[in-house]
Amino acid sequence: MATDDDQEDSSSLKNVGAALLVGGAVGALMALLFVPKSGRETREELRKAYDRSRSRVKEAQDEAADRIGHLIDEIQQQTDELLAGGKALAEERRKDLQEAIAIAKRALDEERALLRRLRERREAGESTSD
Repeated sequence: MATDDDQEDSSSLKNVGAALLVGGAVGALMALLFVPKSGRETREELRKAYDRSRSRVKEAQDEAADRIGHLIDEIQQQTDELLAGGKALAEERRKDLQEAIAIAKRALDEERALLRRLRERREAGESTSD
């Protein structure tokens, strides 16, 4: 699934590639303007300049793709670690909450038992005075 960052990286990569090609073409044209050569020599120089520029663009693309791949792997690893940590924290909090509920239930049961004993004593005291 492509994200906006992936699309931006792809767009930036294309811009770098285009800039390298344009730079290579401008350099080749400047060489043609300042160094007079025969047509065959000029065509050969243009072809070599084009091949060098193309090779540089390919290297830049490969390097950028490698860096992006490493970044994606690192982001995925960190995301997995955060999710695992979040799950562990949620499980720990769930256990704490269950323990607090159990303690509250025991306290409620104790209070009910105390009230029941008090009621029984009161009722026992009322029946003996009759």
